[in-house]
Amino acid sequence: MKIAILTSTTAEELVKDVIKNDNKNNYDIDIIALPVPVISILDTNIISKIILKRTYLLNKLKDYNLIIIPGLVRGNAEIIEKTTNVETYKGPKSLGILPYALDFIYNGGKLDKIKSADEVMGSIIPKIIYKTAFKINNIDIPLRGPPTIIIAEIHPDVKIEEVDEMAKRFVNDGAKLLIVGSKNDLNPETIMEKIKIANKYAPVIVELNDISLLKSHQDLGIVGISASTNFIQENIDDIPKDLAIIIGDRNIKKLKRIGNDLINKGYKVIVDPVLGIPGIDFVNSMKRYINIAKSLNAPILFSAADATEEIEADTIGVHGLLAMISIELGASLYLVVEETYKSIRGVSEAKEAIRIAETAYSLKSSPRGLFSKLLVIKQMDKPISISDQVKYDEVNYIPPNYNFNDYIQITVDYNMKKIKVLYKRNNEILAALEGKHSMSIARELVKRINITPDHAAYLGYELSKAEIALKLGKTYVQDEPIIVPPWKGDNGD
Repeated sequence: MKIAILTSTTAEELVKDVIKNDNKNNYDIDIIALPVPVISILDTNIISKIILKRTYLLNKLKDYNLIIIPGLVRGNAEIIEKTTNVETYKGPKSLGILPYALDFIYNGGKLDKIKSADEVMGSIIPKIIYKTAFKINNIDIPLRGPPTIIIAEIHPDVKIEEVDEMAKRFVNDGAKLLIVGSKNDLNPETIMEKIKIANKYAPVIVELNDISLLKSHQDLGIVGISASTNFIQENIDDIPKDLAIIIGDRNIKKLKRIGNDLINKGYKVIVDPVLGIPGIDFVNSMKRYINIAKSLNAPILFSAADATEEIEADTIGVHGLLAMISIELGASLYLVVEETYKSIRGVSEAKEAIRIAETAYSLKSSPRGLFSKLLVIKQMDKPISISDQVKYDEVNYIPPNYNFNDYIQITVDYNMKKIKVLYKRNNEILAALEGKHSMSIARELVKRINITPDHAAYLGYELSKAEIALKLGKTYVQDEPIIVPPWKGDNGD
């Protein structure tokens, strides 16, 4: 296959180096640089016009079987395809993902004309043959995963006014079932209100510790309950068989005995051997999972909560490991709880982690080398450095030369997802701007106010930090670093 990759004059050598170093499928690839310094800011209409105006370029492109444009280019690639009569698709947004996109094509994958390759590769769910234990609503619950279904808990401490946004986000991020958490001192009316809200977005299971509340929960449309083995044993005669039951216990003998009893009576049973806290009970809990998988014919719940909450590390990597473990253990459901702020967006992290784990499972391989959106700070390959013939002047530290009558104040509003900027001169506010795009805020500010080069440089630097902080959900403090890694040297201390 002969492939043309469209890029800019600025990025041409970098793209060539990437392809030269990582074209393991030996495609016949040419890098075609359009006469523009940056291609990613263009749209497909403009690119099509550039090609049409240059006969030599149009004729050259017609010799290829496939054209790939950068994923950041706006618009439909079909416009370019109609111009060239050559199949045209969007590649990745990041150049480092280009080799993965080429592998994807080589293995029979098809890129998209509107979505970037990152989005396409990140949304593919591998085909896995499995046996269904039962259904919850219209959702197949596998007897053994994969596939593994994400179930997300609305923690008991979540306020009623926060439930709607949280439940909606959980489902949008990948949860198919929701659990409304409970505790002994929680007002039953509060639980009922949470069930009502959550039920708008996905089937709801409720944590139950008072059997007298079951009928009222059923009237609100719950599809199941989650409870301890002791509770289920004491109240089994009052629990209808159309409800799914999640039972949890560290005592495997008791879990097997009660689980078998429920199965024999015709209940939809999901067992939770309880994942242990790392450093305390994690290894022992693996034994519980292995034991229950071999001896009980029921789907298994794998709860990531105690690991993600107790380990003081970014949850994205923890989910990456736990998802692989859950697939290896044959878990049918993967429970995510966002109990603390550090675990927020855990459902989306778990969804990507499970996608990678299921893909590795279907390929009968490790996840190494698979396309992954879990690499947020690091990346698989070392960045390529481009050598050119330009002589660069070394710039050492230059102290600021500010006009101290002027002051820039930058803050981040995490609720509104906006960056705010105040520009003061002699304590008088000359501009108060807010927005989601740091570059647009900077452009607007320099239009309104004649600021010094030092202040302009400072403004751009700090606004970029604020935007990164907003994306990562980290606290932004003006003049302080956003990312502080545990290593020192190389990139500055």
